[in-house]
Amino acid sequence: MVRIVRGAVIPLVDTVTISLALFLAFLMTQAWNEDGLLESLLGPAMGVVDERLLFLGLMTVPVWLIVFTSFGVYRREVLRLSVSTFDELPQTIGALAVGAWLSVSILLLTAADDISFKSIWVFVAFAWMLLIFLLPLARAVVRIGLSFYNPFQTYALVVGAGEVGRSLIGRLNRHKEYGLKVVGFLDSGLADEDEAEVQLLGRPSDLRDIIDQYGISRVLIAFSQTTYDRILEVIHECQEMKVAVSVVPRFFEALSARVEMEDVEGLTLVSLPRYARHGWLMRTAKRMLDLFIATLAAVLLSPVLLLVAILIKLDSPGPVFFKQERMGKNHRRFMMYKFRSMRADAEEMKEKLEQHSDASGPIFKMKEDPRITRVGKVIRRLSIDELPQLINVFRGEMSLVGPRPLPVEEAEECTGTADMRHKVQPGITGLWQILGRSDIPYEEMVQLDYIYVTNWTLRWDLKIILRTVLAIVRKRGAY
Repeated sequence: MVRIVRGAVIPLVDTVTISLALFLAFLMTQAWNEDGLLESLLGPAMGVVDERLLFLGLMTVPVWLIVFTSFGVYRREVLRLSVSTFDELPQTIGALAVGAWLSVSILLLTAADDISFKSIWVFVAFAWMLLIFLLPLARAVVRIGLSFYNPFQTYALVVGAGEVGRSLIGRLNRHKEYGLKVVGFLDSGLADEDEAEVQLLGRPSDLRDIIDQYGISRVLIAFSQTTYDRILEVIHECQEMKVAVSVVPRFFEALSARVEMEDVEGLTLVSLPRYARHGWLMRTAKRMLDLFIATLAAVLLSPVLLLVAILIKLDSPGPVFFKQERMGKNHRRFMMYKFRSMRADAEEMKEKLEQHSDASGPIFKMKEDPRITRVGKVIRRLSIDELPQLINVFRGEMSLVGPRPLPVEEAEECTGTADMRHKVQPGITGLWQILGRSDIPYEEMVQLDYIYVTNWTLRWDLKIILRTVLAIVRKRGAY
């Protein structure tokens, strides 16, 4: 029931948005017609533009919704854990084009003789242009709102109590927008109670009883110790009970959303994309995007930068900027700039605090770091301390988006797959920042870096930049 209600939210939002766009389009068409603008642009015989046109336009709202349904937009709202407004934008624009064409056709068939083709065409064209902007905006606002407070919480069960299962639960717990509350594990072996965030509820043979007992709506399968045949039975049982199933695939570390699903005589193949192209053309496009956005940000945020510099100077003795040698593309070292958020002797104190690090791997992080100043706590929570890295962007040492540049001593410990991060320019923001920042363990950070390096696209950079704003607002993992 919860899934059905959740799946009705976006169609309801679309209904309101389409109606609003049609109303605004009618007002624009009527005003332009009365002012003579349409006649000067399109010639005479514009015909009558009155409330009948608006009424007929509103009658086409179900047509737009049917088009979106046929494009599979609403089906994903129920089946998928998360839907990206940015990713569905091309599909949305295509559906709007079809909806506009059908609306014009219907209005031509149903409108009175004194409502001309030109007025119908202008009315629908205005609505279409408004919807290209308003529809994604409305969906994004609703989805972002649900990411902060999601009343459609459903109960989930993880089959597989090993490392991958625990990692999956950690990710779900960091991202409440998925609307899943994991009640426990199922597995044939024993889970490590010290590391597991939820309890082992039983074996896969107990599936039906546990689904009924906890009201499970989704089962996630994550490398269980259970035999292959038994896992297939679990999947079939879930489908019989109308419980959604999600499976963590083998080699998930190398997969991204860009994979292609293929059918070979009934056998499903997952085809990986080629490594991201980092040729001179794409590098130039990325560099142009960096310079454009960095220049815009520097101009707009200059008052903030000046204010923060003054506050840092007044709050504690020491320089305004913190400079540290970091490792960049092709293992080249460079001096990275940040606003100083710690005491001037922070580096000298680090050795004494290393045993208290909250991060795994070679990275040092502390949630309650005693070196952080009063102003530092604020600017770190808002990620303002990162803004001076725009200097590094202008100098070509960093990009806006990419793996975070690590201090040299930490970077030198990144070997094997982890060293892939040094094949591209480091960035101010990236997958690590938008998905949890310091809350993400080292092993997961390595995986995210690998996925970014091997699947990079300019469109993905734009998406990460947009999601960075939301990550800053959420303050998730910022310390």
